[in-house]
Amino acid sequence: MKAKARAAVTEERHYFKEVRFRQIRALVETARCGSFAEASRQLGMATPSVWRQVRALEEEYGVSLVVARGQELHLTGDGELLADLAGPIVEGFDSLRRVFADRQGKTERILRVAAPATVLNSSLREPVADYQRTHANVKLSLIDAPSRDALTLLAEDRADLAIIGQPEGMEVPARFEAVPLARFAFQAVCLATNPFAAIRKPTLRDLLRQPLILAGEASSSRMQFDHLVAKAGLADRVNICLTANNLALILNYVAIGMGVALITRPAREATPIPPELEQQLVFRDLSHILGHEQVVLLHPRGRHELSHVRSFRERVVAELG
Repeated sequence: MKAKARAAVTEERHYFKEVRFRQIRALVETARCGSFAEASRQLGMATPSVWRQVRALEEEYGVSLVVARGQELHLTGDGELLADLAGPIVEGFDSLRRVFADRQGKTERILRVAAPATVLNSSLREPVADYQRTHANVKLSLIDAPSRDALTLLAEDRADLAIIGQPEGMEVPARFEAVPLARFAFQAVCLATNPFAAIRKPTLRDLLRQPLILAGEASSSRMQFDHLVAKAGLADRVNICLTANNLALILNYVAIGMGVALITRPAREATPIPPELEQQLVFRDLSHILGHEQVVLLHPRGRHELSHVRSFRERVVAELG
């Protein structure tokens, strides 16, 4: 009887350890998705089950983790703290099987890297070329995506790494580590005949008097511009005459006098500018107004990293950092 009792206790302990991990996973997924319903879809569980897992976790830790405000779900401060701490644990557990299969040589080696076109077409070209020469067995997939979209691809596990611009005011989710790579000053580009070109040290108000040619809303440069303009209380002064991510398109419209464009050095380096066009243009440093674009490499914290992914990440950091 004693042996049976000990076995029952051991089995119960294993069971409750498993339940606690399910609770942790439920919290992390709820924090990521922002709702019990979406978390339940991602976990393949019924919505009430996810709700019960999180509530059981609250009872175990003796704190409130999640609060509902109408149709919206919000994590409390304790909920955010616990989700941040638990995220790498869940990432590590979820990646264990994939790394195990990779070490056994049972899976195809694939590397998916999401980054804006300006990064892919400038600073990333050499690291990619070097990597292909040394890792011919890896199927490399490069994904052209503006910074915000690249972050989404990484968060949804549709990319292994993301290289993005991190604008002022943008918080990287705690489940990712951001490795700084480079900083680039923002520049204005306009015709030499544009009155803006004659202003020696333009202010933000000077800039906002011009029709502006800006990158798309998912780009880091646009997010930084929008953040700083809103912070200054001048969002109603913005006059956007063209939104585009293609530098050739942007410069063609600058050349016909449509407005002043905002770019960074990688964008300028990514597309050769015809000499006859470049002679008509003036590039002005706007770092005193808009600051710098901080380019970072993002990868999941806590995940067991595949060797070919780590090799690419370390190469990029070594060459660009």
